[in-house]
Amino acid sequence: MTRKRWALLTMAMLLGALSLLIGSVVIIDPFEIYHKATAFIPPISSGTQSYSNAGIARSYDYDSVIIGSSMTENFRPSKLNALLGGRFVKLCINGGTPYNHRQMLDMAFANRDIRTVLYGLDVDALTFFYTTPKTEMPDYLYSADLLDDVRYWLNQSVLGKYIPACLKTLGQSDPDQIDTMYAWGEDFAYGRDAVLAGKHISSDEVPQEERQTDPVLSQQSMLNVEHNLIPFIEAHPQTEFIFFFPPYSLARWYEFYQQGKLIYHLNQKDAVIKRLLPYDNVRIYDFHAELDWILNLDLYVDTEHYGPQINSEIAARIARDENRILSLDEARSNDAVLIDYVGRLRALGAWPDSF
Repeated sequence: MTRKRWALLTMAMLLGALSLLIGSVVIIDPFEIYHKATAFIPPISSGTQSYSNAGIARSYDYDSVIIGSSMTENFRPSKLNALLGGRFVKLCINGGTPYNHRQMLDMAFANRDIRTVLYGLDVDALTFFYTTPKTEMPDYLYSADLLDDVRYWLNQSVLGKYIPACLKTLGQSDPDQIDTMYAWGEDFAYGRDAVLAGKHISSDEVPQEERQTDPVLSQQSMLNVEHNLIPFIEAHPQTEFIFFFPPYSLARWYEFYQQGKLIYHLNQKDAVIKRLLPYDNVRIYDFHAELDWILNLDLYVDTEHYGPQINSEIAARIARDENRILSLDEARSNDAVLIDYVGRLRALGAWPDSF
């Protein structure tokens, strides 16, 4: 065999092997970038969330989305479909910033006509700079440029881990996966011991200086609103945006007090509400001061994370239009409740059996 023929044969074999690798990724497509999985159970988990969301946004049948942090992961889309109408999917980003959530909204609106956005607003996340992701995203999966997909086609984990995982479930299906994806409600212990482990509550507490007038933090919050929320609201007047403030336990608000951030976060929330209220396609719900929940530590796994029964109740209350904020005075009334109960907790110096 001549040197030239050997070179051509070697090149052909390399190209064949490369084509086989690329073909296997495109055909099996573990993260559903090109088509929804029908012959296996896709590897959707908290560990693959930023990858799986790209495929969900591209390939699933939906007209409504759930946006937010881990506070939104225990929602069941089937329940939201029944209560609010539409076809919901989760595009949550655990620990994400508003910039991460903007990336999810960009994908959703680029691929579908969106009827409803259910968006959990975490006040502490708004303090991140408006172009800062807390969770790094595989941007090549969110790009419309096909050449970027090379990083998917030749990804070592995709070829060595996720395609074999898909093949192990060949012929199987999980019709509940759209509800259970990313849900963590059964993975942790609940209750007082879990929530207050290592926490310090004292009647002698001297908090850090309150940051209620910190201009830098306030500006960062509003930059997030102006760049990561308002553009979608204004560009899609036919889409209903349902924002809600999650019910962290009172212990979380006490932590904010200890850090000197209690009044700042409440002022921050009020500023966001004031900015969003004028839009006809926006509804806002405030669960921050829902005492039946935030005083009951049996509903929480830590100071802020509540179980799926609260997610279900949030959905039901939104469907009944309860806890809706129609004026800034209503939000400030809820703020006053939180300030009062944080003061009670400090005066007691310990979490009581009942308030």
